[in-house]
Amino acid sequence: MFGGQERGDPVAAHAVALGPYTYLPAPVHSSATVNGTLTRGGFPVALKVTEPLLRDFLDAMSTLEADLARRWLGSVGRSRFPGAE
Repeated sequence: MFGGQERGDPVAAHAVALGPYTYLPAPVHSSATVNGTLTRGGFPVALKVTEPLLRDFLDAMSTLEADLARRWLGSVGRSRFPGAE
């Protein structure tokens, strides 16, 4: 999901652009009272209830993106139609 987590560093989560918003997750090993924030135009809003849902959604999207990239790179140079090359 987040850049640091892709490299195996679960503490190094960083800001993620979501359209006009920026999502800054809470540190992975932070207490339950520390929440991530969603910011737009310099105005942060603490995500008290929705952060787990947003984190799950971004994890799922990251997994889909990685799978699509793997499939896309695996299909380069192969035609779906025999003899079409």
